[in-house]
Amino acid sequence: MTKFMINNACCYDNGGNDEPGTKDCLDKWKEQLEKVSNQYTESSARTSKHKEEYVNSLNWEGKLKNWDTIIKKSDEKSKTIVKELEFFLEQTKNVCENSKGATSALEKLAGLIKSIFDSFFTYDQNKEGLKEKITNFKKMVECLNSVSDEDKIEVIKCIETYEQKMILVCDMQDAILSHLLETLKQANLLSESICGNGGLEDKLQAILDDFKGDDGMDCEHEDHHPSEAMASDAHDDTKEDRRMPGEGYPKYPCNDRLVKPKPKFPINSSKYYREIEKGLKRAVEKTKDLEEIWVASKKESDKILSHKTSLTEAIKAAEAAESGK
Repeated sequence: MTKFMINNACCYDNGGNDEPGTKDCLDKWKEQLEKVSNQYTESSARTSKHKEEYVNSLNWEGKLKNWDTIIKKSDEKSKTIVKELEFFLEQTKNVCENSKGATSALEKLAGLIKSIFDSFFTYDQNKEGLKEKITNFKKMVECLNSVSDEDKIEVIKCIETYEQKMILVCDMQDAILSHLLETLKQANLLSESICGNGGLEDKLQAILDDFKGDDGMDCEHEDHHPSEAMASDAHDDTKEDRRMPGEGYPKYPCNDRLVKPKPKFPINSSKYYREIEKGLKRAVEKTKDLEEIWVASKKESDKILSHKTSLTEAIKAAEAAESGK
């Protein structure tokens, strides 16, 4: 019985081959399948490696984009905060001036009221108080001989009425002065908490300075900058050298542990942001290159896989046909 596809001329390939004899299609396909399978294993490994490099690069690019977006949004918010702080600070300065004026007015008022109450009392024998003057006045009226008793009684009655009112006023001294001094104390505390050294005005100004930053300052010497962190790591021989040859940048994609931010406002003018911006541009270009390499590698791998699949199916069909003859 004639076997399927044995000695088929289309399968002969002895040109330049030292092996004697001929091979049928099935044997040749199996040899080709083994060779193609090895090629696919190698190609698939390369494709996986290229894909991993592309995915890592894409993730790093995403992180940089996220940081870039956060920085820009933070700067926009800082501008809004600056405007609000400037307005708040101006109002605080107005309150500060008003509180100083109120404190000064209260001090004058306290002195004036105290002098009014002092006028009722005798502190110096050479200067009688109003209370003592009224008492002496009553005595002088009572001692008058040229005035009738009825007139004396009438005058003394008027004096006593005035004296009673004066006593009521004097009795209010402690309460009025206590409240006035307490008000003056609180006014001083308010003024100091707003205007004094370390008061609200100073604190607001310090916060405003932080958010406004110093436009004329180049942040070349910021602490914990990525390049400084990498430089410190370079002294540790047990660590992998993260720098590209001849460059001051970490290997791609870089280690995000080394680029923890410590920026100053405005962030987009700081060296930290400029490094992020340049890093993002490099990441976009690198990711695009790696994607092209991965796609090309995958096409080649898929082509080899297709060849492998075709051979596998052909061998199965041939073996099935052989067994059925």
